[in-house]
Amino acid sequence: MESNERLSVQLGEKTIDYVFATIRGDALYLAELSSLQQWLDTGDPAVFSRLTEDLLAFTQFRQLYDKARFMDEHGQEVVRINYNEGKPIIAPQEKLQNQFELDFVQKTLALGEKTVYVSPFEPTIEHGVIVHPIKPTIRFSVPVFDSKNQLRGLIVLNYKGDRLMRHLQAISDLSLGNLGLVNDKGNWLLEPHPAGQGGFMFRSQGTESFSDKFGEEIWSFISRESPIGQWMHEKGLFTYSRVNPSKVQNPMGGLNIKGSEEWILVSYIPSQIIAASTAEYSGNLDLAFIVLTILLLVLSGVFAHYVVQREKAEIKVRASEAQFRELLESAPEAIMLVDQTGCIALINSQTEKWFGYSRNELVGQSAEQLIPERYRKEHPITLQLSATTVAHPSSSGSELHGRRKDGSEFPIEISLSPLETEQGILITSIIRDISARKQAEEARQRVQARYRDLVNNLPMGVFRSIPDAKGSFLEINPAMVNIFEAESAEQLSAHSFSEFYCDPAERKILMGKVLLQGHVHGEEVRLRTLKGREFYAALTAVMKKDETVGIYFDGIVEDISVRKENERRINRLNKRLEVRSKELEAINRELEAFSYSVSHDLRTPLRAMDGFSRTLLDEYADQLDNRGRDRLQRIRVAAQRMAELIDGLLKLSRVTRAELKWEVVDLTLLANEILSTLEQMEPERSVQYSVQPSLIARGDKQLLRIMLDNLLSNAWKFTAQSQKAFIEVGCNVDEERIIYFVRDNGAGFDMAYADKLFGVFQRLHDTHEFPGTGIGLATVQRVIHKHGGQIWAESAIDQGATFYFTLDEKEIV
Repeated sequence: MESNERLSVQLGEKTIDYVFATIRGDALYLAELSSLQQWLDTGDPAVFSRLTEDLLAFTQFRQLYDKARFMDEHGQEVVRINYNEGKPIIAPQEKLQNQFELDFVQKTLALGEKTVYVSPFEPTIEHGVIVHPIKPTIRFSVPVFDSKNQLRGLIVLNYKGDRLMRHLQAISDLSLGNLGLVNDKGNWLLEPHPAGQGGFMFRSQGTESFSDKFGEEIWSFISRESPIGQWMHEKGLFTYSRVNPSKVQNPMGGLNIKGSEEWILVSYIPSQIIAASTAEYSGNLDLAFIVLTILLLVLSGVFAHYVVQREKAEIKVRASEAQFRELLESAPEAIMLVDQTGCIALINSQTEKWFGYSRNELVGQSAEQLIPERYRKEHPITLQLSATTVAHPSSSGSELHGRRKDGSEFPIEISLSPLETEQGILITSIIRDISARKQAEEARQRVQARYRDLVNNLPMGVFRSIPDAKGSFLEINPAMVNIFEAESAEQLSAHSFSEFYCDPAERKILMGKVLLQGHVHGEEVRLRTLKGREFYAALTAVMKKDETVGIYFDGIVEDISVRKENERRINRLNKRLEVRSKELEAINRELEAFSYSVSHDLRTPLRAMDGFSRTLLDEYADQLDNRGRDRLQRIRVAAQRMAELIDGLLKLSRVTRAELKWEVVDLTLLANEILSTLEQMEPERSVQYSVQPSLIARGDKQLLRIMLDNLLSNAWKFTAQSQKAFIEVGCNVDEERIIYFVRDNGAGFDMAYADKLFGVFQRLHDTHEFPGTGIGLATVQRVIHKHGGQIWAESAIDQGATFYFTLDEKEIV
């Protein structure tokens, strides 16, 4: 009876050992999952999708966990797989929680690499509320580190605690005693009477503790004596063994497990059962024979039941092995077991895929054929095999190259762990293809090199400094060396930024702005070089923070001495221009006064001359001879011409002084209106004209009307002697500009005199032949020039003339 109970307790202990070892192996495996590591390095959404699929497939095949999660270093769930109603489900984004405040999260984040934390038995908690029905849960969590050995989060597996309880209950069913499980506080985890299971979590239910049930004496003996023992007490036979889940051997090697409580397995046979088994021992042998026969039958039944249960257990083991192989084959990494001779004992399908060999070509062959020759002597597998035969973890993360069947190589990362088996030590190799990571790293290095070249080639100084009392430099570019006239970057770095301020007060003001606002832009300060030369600089700086150096400034220094000198020159020029503007304003006022004088003071005598001459002709014509009347007529013509010249000069003056009002102008409409007016003034003439539609320009509408009026009036006037007079208005468009034109088939002119065409009072025809003042084309030129354009003409005598002009149409309306 005592031996049987010791076996029951040992079997329970081994069951816990096996279950926990499997779960810890799963946690460590997921922490180094290639899709997880690749996503941590790249942040690629496609890789994140593959990570989610890998966790989903893992949960589906294992079926051991209520939840499988990855949390970031702040305790925020990044991906969570829930196992509900017989199938795994991906938790939606809005359902993910932050559990940083939970004890197991903080304890796990404080652990080192490849260390697993095992939580106490706890109920499942969602959003701070215990989930019903009660689901006793053990959380296995392991910190996750990226390729740079930076802590990035943790993997958490919620093990279904009732599965372990069912295993222990099955063992109890096979033994004579009642097998129970308590924690180090004496609270039942598995009570011999199922009604009390899990009651330690909810004391309000009134569940008694171990000491409540059996007494403080027995609890004191079990909890304080040797880790394993047996005690016959008046209340019965107690067989116990203390189990520390944190000290169960890790199949990946080592004892890198952390936990928070100790358990005690207790098998109890009541004294009544013991007494009943021994009460008749002193009777006659016949009765003893009958009792022994009955006992033999009972034991035979128990043995038969044990055999049946064992067969069921073996079936479960085979099923578990099948699931293991299925999980092994579905793993995204290449997994390989190597024996002590260096021969391959087991591989998965990913190994075949990556290395190009079939399973038959690899199993039983040396693992060296997968290693390039130059790496074989120093390869981790070779070093592990040549080391001591005691299993211990190998260093992981070694970046090497694998060799495919065709001889090509690819970068890999390998993790090794020795595994003790009945056949001896096997080396478990988990191999990851890091080609994508290498490519990403090389791309990052290329970007960094381009960034460094860009910074080094910038004509302005770039620096990084810390805001200490001196403002010490952390980094500088070559332009900084040139700006401060240093011989080398080392020489400049030996000085602090504060030394270069001409006025220390400016540095204090600037530092205050940066610390208050977080940045400054284009602040103008006076600095001096190492040679003592003072100059003006524009300083831009941004405050940043780093875990290594704390607060620092990134900034740009630009020498703006030339710009400041140009600004001073511009200011001097502006002052001169201001003086000139005032002088021009005075001149304009004088011109306006002159124009007023011309308009009034000169017109009055001219009107008198013209009026009195007309009166003499009207009233005294009979008293004058022909010569006298001719002289008076000449006086009148001269006075009228003088008046026309005055009008032309006033119009030209107004054009010169007028301010432009930019707007969209329809030149087609203006030209048609002017030509229609000319037709009405001389209805006896027959002139054909053509105006191109949609001639849209930008300019001052009134001035452009004056310009077109003069050009079209000239064309109308100089076609007076043409039999079939024709006037055309249009434009030509080239790659750079729009060229407008006014063309006629009139008298034309000699191009030898074209340079006099736009001068004031310049005429190429006699006034008797074609009347005019000689001011119209000068006015046209002034209008065109005010619009930023040009005007020119092409002509030949008796072959008409074409006037071309452009406008500056870049002006904004």
